[in-house]
Amino acid sequence: MNTSQITKKTLIQSGVWSLLLMLGLFACEFEPPANVNVSDDVNITDYIRSKPEQFSSLERILEVSNTASYLNAYGTYTFFAPTNEAVDSFLAENSLSLNSLSQSEAADIVRFHLLSDTLSTASFTDGKLKVPTQFGKYLVTGTEFIDGRAVYRVNRQATITETNVPVGNGVLHVIDNVLSPPIRTAAQELESNPDYSIFTEALKETGWFETLNTEEENVWYTVLAESNAVLADAGFNSYAELRSRYSHLNDPSNMSDSLNLYIAYHVLTDIKFVADLLTSTAHATKAPDEVITIRLKGEQVLVNEDMFFGVLEEGSPIIRSRSDISVTNGVVHSVDMHFNLKLRAPTPVYWDVAEQPELRQMTSIFRVPGASEYYLRLGELSRMTWAGGAVNGLVSYNPPGLNELWRNHGDFMKLQILGNRLEWVEMQTPLLVRGRYKLWVTYRRLDVRNNCILRISLNGQEIPGARLLDTAENSPNVPEDELEARGWKEYLLGGTDGNRYMCRLVGIIDVTTTGEQVLRFDRVFGNARGGGGFHVDMIHFIPEDMDQIWPKFGRDGQAVFPD
Repeated sequence: MNTSQITKKTLIQSGVWSLLLMLGLFACEFEPPANVNVSDDVNITDYIRSKPEQFSSLERILEVSNTASYLNAYGTYTFFAPTNEAVDSFLAENSLSLNSLSQSEAADIVRFHLLSDTLSTASFTDGKLKVPTQFGKYLVTGTEFIDGRAVYRVNRQATITETNVPVGNGVLHVIDNVLSPPIRTAAQELESNPDYSIFTEALKETGWFETLNTEEENVWYTVLAESNAVLADAGFNSYAELRSRYSHLNDPSNMSDSLNLYIAYHVLTDIKFVADLLTSTAHATKAPDEVITIRLKGEQVLVNEDMFFGVLEEGSPIIRSRSDISVTNGVVHSVDMHFNLKLRAPTPVYWDVAEQPELRQMTSIFRVPGASEYYLRLGELSRMTWAGGAVNGLVSYNPPGLNELWRNHGDFMKLQILGNRLEWVEMQTPLLVRGRYKLWVTYRRLDVRNNCILRISLNGQEIPGARLLDTAENSPNVPEDELEARGWKEYLLGGTDGNRYMCRLVGIIDVTTTGEQVLRFDRVFGNARGGGGFHVDMIHFIPEDMDQIWPKFGRDGQAVFPD
């Protein structure tokens, strides 16, 4: 039968036989897909087979890797397909041949080009893709201008020459080079680039080079590196000048030495691409109890651009074209301005509670207008837990409605702290710099038949003078300045929608240690009727001496400041 005439029935039969075959051949390499996508389009393998003049070398790799049948079965994939020229060049550069490739080598090539989700170029960003490859690493995409036209680049290694080719089990993008996973650690990546020779020497003298050259399971680092040019602009033309300025103990290896702290302040815990940095306004560094702040200003991502006592401290831009460099133990970024550790004052954090890492991975529902409400089981979220007479199905994620224009991002979390249902919920907050904050909770007001009254505590301690949160309480109809004086504020640009979406001041909290905190909501009262309780959108932690009303937030989640 001609492949272009494959019917849905044939595809289903083929998928069943292929799945049974792959259970024995490739189960250790790939996870079976969660979603079934049956189409009249040919699947990935048959598409590649139909174009030998373009993909015969890639077809051979699929056969050697035992993935040809797997990629011809049902599924929801994105595959970056290198051309014959790309494969031949890659093999020559690595002293390999199609006949010498082992099954594991070929499988690694396939896995690094394959994602278990369907991503068209419309979902590409200037940064990492939202799901990792089946090799377990993230790919980075971006737009560049080559010969006067805009093209998509992947991992800064390949150009997409043909985009969004529909296949029966996903989408295929044609690329002009084979993608290779990282082979260097963060330390090795910086050492290999002479533009970072001063920074690298500082890494070695302080002992951080050894740390950043170590690979351990589930241990990751993010480095914000300063090039020689950036250091020269700040007056440091050599490592000796940098050491002379910062090494106050004349012992860079001492963790209390200012030069050691300077380097530690450029190293973050965990792996954070630029897109990850933008999810929080503050990030912990390896300098004890010190954080960097992140601000998006137009297209620029700025490190430590902050307003203190009415004075704007200019931030250091992240150089997007030289950042998001994947390494074996994390990611490396480059900054465009020298910065050093500073004693950090408390920084406001405007937390969207639906920003849970597991929910972000659910691309079919997360912030998809009109998607179905998703009910969670206890243990499904790593940063939230709860207890009560029943636990499963009583915490849910609510995507934006098709015609709803009122909530931030249009989504919220529903916590059914009612009657004989949930008794309490605990949430792990984003990082907070030590200091005193006003704690504001934004939620949807409910009627008295569906409401609950909650007591809120921090890190297991009562909040002195805190008020109970009543989800049926109305805010007064008074001017904004008087509204704040009474413990209320509007937080949405679109207004309150009839006083349904407001922000309530709970009290002042004292964060004694910089880091993530535990916020707990205990039920004091809850009506027995289902479906209500606590519909929470955002939680604001704002230093007590800062403006509490601004910024406000649009549906796109962007903070807007007054002119």
